Amino acid sequence: MAESRQSHVIISPHFDDGVFSCGGMAHQLRRAGHSVIIVTMMGGVREGAAPDTPILRDLLRRWQAGGDPLRHRQREDERAAQALGVEYSHIPLTDCVYRAVDGMALYPSEASLFGEVHAADFAPRLLRGIGVPQISQSITVYLPLAVGNHVDHQIVLDWGLSQIAENPGRWAVRFYAEYPYSNADKSTEIALDALGMALRPADFALGEVDMRAKLAAIACYESQISTFWQDLRDMEADVRRAFTDPQTGAYVEGLWQPAS
Repeated sequence: MAESRQSHVIISPHFDDGVFSCGGMAHQLRRAGHSVIIVTMMGGVREGAAPDTPILRDLLRRWQAGGDPLRHRQREDERAAQALGVEYSHIPLTDCVYRAVDGMALYPSEASLFGEVHAADFAPRLLRGIGVPQISQSITVYLPLAVGNHVDHQIVLDWGLSQIAENPGRWAVRFYAEYPYSNADKSTEIALDALGMALRPADFALGEVDMRAKLAAIACYESQISTFWQDLRDMEADVRRAFTDPQTGAYVEGLWQPAS
């Protein structure tokens, strides 16, 4: 457990990544009196017509999120934060499937979401001017490992690494594996290898009350359930399995910290 009155900033590429991956920890830290905020980097809404692409048509069909799907997803994230008792912040940059240059969608297909960051993508440049929220003098920042290689996760990880380089020693840093991308065989190991940084495990143990809060928060993302699970019961079973230590049977959320 962290010392009293510490601040914890969970950097989430999309509305759900931080909650899916670190929600139990966020709940436990908040119950212990710490300040916790989840910052969604691609947390904005879009004005004007969205790109008409195969991937976005498919996502909108799955989300069933009405006429303003990004605002719908913001509200889901707000409810999830409330379920965990934590604060939230939405950076006004849209998900990559909405980003376009001169009317041309940068990421029109599902395959494009998991390849290289498009050379014309303006997201890295826009994020460059955004810093980690300075909530207090004692901050731990949690960054995604880009497990699964989603372009937005790559961009956010690169942003986080640049923040560390520009502010050496300013914060304690932890890395988390993005669930449910972490379900894929060897996906976390691949991301750890690609990071090229010496890390050591810093797993966070959860109690049943934290797991229940995490499950309640995940259930707030109604638009996402059908993408990853058959229903809420299937979601609960998968989450409990994914965050159970096979050796001890205890609930844990996987974290890593710099080895030195």
